[in-house]
Amino acid sequence: REAVVSTQSTGVCTGLHVLHTHEQELLPLVHKTWWHLEKRLLRDSDHTVKLEALRVFGKIAKLSGSFIKQRVTNDVLPYLLSSLKPEKVVKLSNARKLPQITKPVSFDELRRITIKHARETKPEVLLQPSSIEYKVQLRLLKTLATLTTYLKFHDRQLYQIIEASYKFIHRDMPHDLQRHGLYLFRALAGVNPDLMWIVLHSLGGIKIPIRTLRSNLFNASSSPESAAYKRTCSECLYGLKS
Repeated sequence: REAVVSTQSTGVCTGLHVLHTHEQELLPLVHKTWWHLEKRLLRDSDHTVKLEALRVFGKIAKLSGSFIKQRVTNDVLPYLLSSLKPEKVVKLSNARKLPQITKPVSFDELRRITIKHARETKPEVLLQPSSIEYKVQLRLLKTLATLTTYLKFHDRQLYQIIEASYKFIHRDMPHDLQRHGLYLFRALAGVNPDLMWIVLHSLGGIKIPIRTLRSNLFNASSSPESAAYKRTCSECLYGLKS
């Protein structure tokens, strides 16, 4: 079934691409198919269908841009953000400091303590990369990056995207999800680099003159541990500087 649905979505995307230079034919077609596509994304229980619907949404956003911005902002974006579930992908580790050593210990004992600490703080992966649910999380991040790039959301929507997606650049996230999270953050930076400069400093615990922004962006109950985001935030900041 997955191969059949993928083939169908590929055909739709190809047809849309053929019409991308003929706006008079493209936009009425987008309008006509919108309700059916939205229904598949929002109401279909089959994750394979959702996966390919996200693919088509990304293609439509690239080709029609502002024509669908209002519909996406009102109807689709809230669903996409609520569907991001980093806590279902991996159980993020609670950072623990190494126990204080109050007396001389041998190298073997120090090695044993260090290994025990690493095992206790290792993240627990809850979804396997081969699962369809995992693939949907990847596609959600990629689709949000595409929508952000081509629809140029306002700051209010940018804040919402940041709050829903920042855990995907946590150090414990699987590599491919972390890369897609950074891809999304770079897309956000392309729309509002000043905002993202402040966000990345705040999230990564990198000192900036403005100290109050993090409490505005992140809920107190899920306030991020800066050390867990410092490397990825620094990497993204380097891209802003270059």
